[in-house]
Amino acid sequence: MNSLQQLFSGNNDLRTWLITILDWSLVLLLLYLAYQLIRQTRTVWLIRGFLILLGTFFLSNLLGLTTLNFVLDKILIGVAVTIPVIFQPELRRFLEQLGRGDIFTFLRPDQVLDQADTALEQLIEAVQELSEERTGALIVLEGAPIDERLLQDPGEPMEAILSKSLLLTLFYPKTRLHDGAVIVRDWRIWTASAILPMSGQIPARQLGTRHRAAMGISEQTDALCVVVSEETGSISLAERGKLQRPLSVEQLSELLNRRYRPIVSQPAFNLPAFGNWTRRLFSSASSQPENGSD
Repeated sequence: MNSLQQLFSGNNDLRTWLITILDWSLVLLLLYLAYQLIRQTRTVWLIRGFLILLGTFFLSNLLGLTTLNFVLDKILIGVAVTIPVIFQPELRRFLEQLGRGDIFTFLRPDQVLDQADTALEQLIEAVQELSEERTGALIVLEGAPIDERLLQDPGEPMEAILSKSLLLTLFYPKTRLHDGAVIVRDWRIWTASAILPMSGQIPARQLGTRHRAAMGISEQTDALCVVVSEETGSISLAERGKLQRPLSVEQLSELLNRRYRPIVSQPAFNLPAFGNWTRRLFSSASSQPENGSD
């Protein structure tokens, strides 16, 4: 220990070099977490637009295009001021996951995919039973976090694991929370009995309030909405203000799998969970005496 302290105290260049590497590593880790947070939302297009403006700004400066450079400079200042407002849902989601200790799940995409697989299976099974029993249901699958100001009533917070039994319980007609929408965020039931904004479109005569609400929220966000009709048991899927109906359970499953189970390439590196690291460390340490005794 003393020799290590002497090494660092006697070699300032080495210490500075190691601190610089640590500093940049932490910055890259934060950038990677931010990218994983927003890469499946429409926010990524905002970032690309910002980078295009930034690149054009530097290019106009190099080429001496003073007027264009002046205009882009003012635009970039305005964008920088509005960034906290634009990314407010993403920042809130980041802080929520940081508080729950789930932030490092971004470093394990296989774990996220397993959660999505399980949740999708539970969701599809629940929709099938709700359709067979003609129980009305409205399920919102978030993309980017929904701004609560869009909702007429945010409903009752749940933050529960998505399961078939819980969905069936929430939409059971005699429960207090059956009238409204269930909002799913990060494959967890985030809130129940939420009242969504209505669409201004006039749907077909046989469609009711749930379908208009599904169209309304999908017009204003990138969410998908699954609707089960209380009268006919038919299944619908709303996206970007458009309804796909009627759908069979197999068709719904195909559409959701196509959306949420993309072909994922093998990551360049596989970072095991912290628990796996400690488990391997102690297992290898404990196995050494055994090998020596043999």
